[in-house]
Amino acid sequence: MIYLDANIFVYAYFKPKKGKILSEKIQWCKQEAKEIIKKINGEEKKYCISLMQLSEVVNLLKSAMSWEDLQKFIMGLISNKSIEIVEMPKLMYINAINRISDYNMDSNDISAYLLMKEKKIKQIYTFDRHYEIFPDIICLPKIPLNFK
Repeated sequence: MIYLDANIFVYAYFKPKKGKILSEKIQWCKQEAKEIIKKINGEEKKYCISLMQLSEVVNLLKSAMSWEDLQKFIMGLISNKSIEIVEMPKLMYINAINRISDYNMDSNDISAYLLMKEKKIKQIYTFDRHYEIFPDIICLPKIPLNFK
C-alpha cells in the first residue's frame, strides 16, 4: 500500500494564474503528479489517504475549480476502489500535535506519518521533502536534488 499526500492532488489539479511562469521544480512536480494520478486510476494496487489529507486537498482546490468540478473530483476520489480513505483517530492527532516541535512540521503531516506506521505503510507519494527525516518510509517520487 502507498500513502497519498495531499500535495499530489494539488500539483496535479491546481491551475496557476494565466501568465504566471512556473519554476522548473513546480513544472516537474505537476508532471509527476499527473503521472501518479494515472497510476492510481489504472492500477489494482491499493492506496491510502486520510480524511484529513482529503480535506486539505478540498481546501486548496476549491479556489482552482468550480464547485461542480470539485464535487465530481471528490466523488471520484471517494468512489475509487484503489484508494482507501481512513479516518484519523483523535488520540493519534493529539499525539501528532504533541510532536510538532520534535519533527518541525505541521500536525497534519505528522499525523499522516503516524497513520502510516499504524497501518504498516512503508511508502508515500509526496513532494514534501520533510518526510525524508523518517528512516522507516520511502518517499516517492524521488525529487531531483538540483531543484532549489
